[in-house]
This record gives sequence, C-alpha cells and structure tokens, in this order.
Amino acid sequence: MRILIVLFLFLFICLSGCVGLAVGSYGTFESKKDSFHLTEQRNKQGYGEKISYSKEQVISLWGAPDEIITNGSCDVLSYHDGYNWSGVGAFVLIVPVPLALPSGTDETKIYFKNNQSVKLVSEYGEITGMFGYMCGSNECGFKAGAVNTDKTRIVPVTWCE
Repeated sequence: MRILIVLFLFLFICLSGCVGLAVGSYGTFESKKDSFHLTEQRNKQGYGEKISYSKEQVISLWGAPDEIITNGSCDVLSYHDGYNWSGVGAFVLIVPVPLALPSGTDETKIYFKNNQSVKLVSEYGEITGMFGYMCGSNECGFKAGAVNTDKTRIVPVTWCE
C-alpha cells in the first residue's frame, strides 16, 4: 500500500505540474518580433543589434517557403511550423484530457520591404477560455471566461500599409 501511495505522489508531482478541475478552449495566438536572428549569427553581431535579411538569405537559410504572398507594400515568406489545434479540453486532478482537432497550420511569416526583412510574426497555441479551478505556473484560482487576454490573437500588420 505504501508503494502505491509513493507512486501516486510521484505521478502527481511529475505528470504535468498542474492540478485542478477545469474545462477550457484552445486556440491560436500570434507574436511579433521586430528584431530576430535566423542563425547563430547573433554571437558575432551581438544580441541587441537588429539584423536585416534579404529574401535570398532567408531562403538559403530556411529553404523554400511554403507560400509567398504580398500584403500591402510587403512581400511575405510563409513557413509552416506544424499544425495548430482548436477545441476544448478538461483537466481532471492531474490528468489533461484534450478534445482538440487540427484546424490548420502554424505559420512563421517574415515580412520584407525593399527586399529587407522588417518583422517576423509567428503563431502558437494557447488556452483561450476556461471554467474551473486550476493550480499551475505558481498561481491558483478559479477562472470563468476568457484567459490569456494579455496575448494577441491576430497581430495587425500596420507596417505594410
């Protein structure tokens, strides 16, 4: 019996780092980077300097893009980074139970003006809404409604106007 209790405690601590009873929805967010490095070139040029790439340099470093589009005055190289997921999930004690389906592809888009990179926008998945009590990431509490409201769902592409 003691072995079973120790095993349960070990799984409780190590399984996910979260505990609770909640349901939530999952969706896609976007993040924008003004300055980015596509290689380890940052070690030579320093972390604070903005490096601008040409389309040809990006293609030689990352390969052919999955899509090339025009957005306003910008040319955009789009690279797919796997699937994005949409749906709901439940969290019962320490076990997450996802009920999500792939709804498209996560993309990294690099924007160019005059053949020089100006911004990078990447998509990622995150919880969008929740109902229930959860402990995780050093905070506990009951939530009902939208979460992660400080994050951007869709980055407005104003630099290409």
